Amino acid sequence: YSPDAAIDRALAGYAGRPFVLADTQDNPGAGGASDTVGLLEALVRNRADRAVLAMLYDPPAALAAHNAGVGSSLNLSLGASSGQPGHQPLQLEVRVDALSNGEFIGTGPMSIGARFRMGPTAVLARGGVRVIVTSAITQAKDQAMLRHIGIDPTVERIVALKSSVHFRADFQAMAEEVLVVESPGPNVANHLNMDYRHLREGLLLTPDGPAYHAPARG
Repeated sequence: YSPDAAIDRALAGYAGRPFVLADTQDNPGAGGASDTVGLLEALVRNRADRAVLAMLYDPPAALAAHNAGVGSSLNLSLGASSGQPGHQPLQLEVRVDALSNGEFIGTGPMSIGARFRMGPTAVLARGGVRVIVTSAITQAKDQAMLRHIGIDPTVERIVALKSSVHFRADFQAMAEEVLVVESPGPNVANHLNMDYRHLREGLLLTPDGPAYHAPARG
């Protein structure tokens, strides 16, 4: 799904359980930096309500939120903290909703009993959209990541997670539906979109095709 299509489906189909949107291409467990903002921008632009995105790696934003305090308003340049090529920040006026030191114990099947240390962490809100910003790159795979800072994912309409598969162990059962979203990031979800250069002519790009053909040289 594109971000807009996934959000449209989630908002139209909500019937009491959240839609979980997997921001798979920015999954830090697959080479992403957990700092792209394409899905966040779409949530804000579409005026999503009761939506949360986890986890956005942005140490400067987390520090600014801690310095300002809960209830403060900030104008922040969110995302693109890793400096990876092509990553662009999102300028937003936000409210600081909650703060934590980022330390908690995992409760889900993938990380039960594990101690997490995400560094200074904050919940930033813009309208009905909240984003959890962290000081350490962390794959969103455990409900405790949200609950430790006061967010109950089961009462949200949209829960957007920077993860590909691991999140399913703790979030699948609560979801109305899981939608995999193609938003910016290096973990390419659709391999047909890759810029292949050294493949054997005729090689199938998926089990059922199509076949690879080298571009004509001009």
